[in-house]
Amino acid sequence: MEPKKRWNRWQITYRIPGYDKLYSEHFDTIEEANIRIAEIEYKRPRGLLKPPERVQKSRFISVGDFLDEYVSRYGVLHWGDSYYSVSVHRINDYIKPGIGHMLLKDVTTRDLDEFYSTLLETPAVILPGHKDTTKTVSYSVIDKINDLIRSAMTQAIKWGYISFNPAIAATIPKGPSKPREVWSPEDAKRALSVCTDQNLKVAMLLAIGCSLRVGEILGLQWENVHISETSLQDNSSVLDVKQELKRCDKTTLKVLEEKKRSNVYFTFPETKPNCRTSLVLKSPKTESSVRSVYIPNTVATALRDLKKQQERRIQELHGLYQNYDMVIAQADGRPTEERLIARALKLLEQENNLPEVVFHSLRHLSTSMKLQVSGGDIKAVQGDTGHSQASMVTNVYAHTFDENRKRIADRMESSFFEATVPEKRDANPERDQILSLLAEKPELAALILAMAK
Repeated sequence: MEPKKRWNRWQITYRIPGYDKLYSEHFDTIEEANIRIAEIEYKRPRGLLKPPERVQKSRFISVGDFLDEYVSRYGVLHWGDSYYSVSVHRINDYIKPGIGHMLLKDVTTRDLDEFYSTLLETPAVILPGHKDTTKTVSYSVIDKINDLIRSAMTQAIKWGYISFNPAIAATIPKGPSKPREVWSPEDAKRALSVCTDQNLKVAMLLAIGCSLRVGEILGLQWENVHISETSLQDNSSVLDVKQELKRCDKTTLKVLEEKKRSNVYFTFPETKPNCRTSLVLKSPKTESSVRSVYIPNTVATALRDLKKQQERRIQELHGLYQNYDMVIAQADGRPTEERLIARALKLLEQENNLPEVVFHSLRHLSTSMKLQVSGGDIKAVQGDTGHSQASMVTNVYAHTFDENRKRIADRMESSFFEATVPEKRDANPERDQILSLLAEKPELAALILAMAK
């Protein structure tokens, strides 16, 4: 074994009994390389030679230890607060208890298949603030866990820990697909007509008329709403989506802030001591979510009326109103959280015998109706919804209503079938008798034609 010059460093290459890999080490001087060669030649015949520390780590690192490194080296630099929080939860509560003890290099596709099958019978971990539904881990969560493992193992390949990603070929349990329940336009109109909760009504109008997400609606401030008498007359009212209201895990926010990746604009004062989360205004979901949306006049008028009502309340409370400039605000000015809107919507449905939907389904309804009234202008609708990909507009958010399908059938009947069916002639017994006679005696037809000349 001799050191070889590689650029400005010296390299030695050797094998270790019991290991398949060929190991290489680099040194700044030839003297250091020769000292290491002497050490290798002394230890190897005595069974004392072990892989270098970096190689040992990659060979014997467990899945749990690797995922900790993955989160600290990769996650904090690439994930937003929501995905960071939910990924840490899935790693700590599901992946580590299941396969965290295994060596990363030993994990096979079969191991992952068995792990996912086991998760189907595992009780779901209830996070603080969530209700205990006594359910097992859902199919969708298992699918997302595999996405997380696949991403982590792709990074493990880049870092030299493994050479193959077993999650790519893993079999994900598939459950019955349940389409999101969405109101019909008639249901939505009835809900708006019977709604007496002004905050809920304006929130529904913004979701249906402007295609906003619930966090964008609740994070909307008056400084970003541009309505005037002139804009109401020429239908040019507009709002700017620049932020969203969200409750975030404090630990996650601290980790991202330390890495200078925090996207929080403002943190609201806490109302409860020792709370694990903070209510914040932060940048929207994606870069494409930052957008301007034209406001239908009905929605603009409702916003104008709400603004006047808030101004009267500010005067009545004589400085007790906590003015954060929020469009959808509680009676004392504090922001309205998503759970309050969800509770109000559920109450509205129960009291008025409306189909049960979640608030986000109103955004689905909005997208479907805008696709219809725009004549299928997907890019224009995408500009309103703020999706980063146009395919999301048609593949996920567009819904078909029965009335539209009936209208299509009617149009097919009138434009195709009725136009191609031969016209029916009026009943004429005498004509039919003459035609029958000519068919039986063609010589009569020839005689008639000759007489006509």
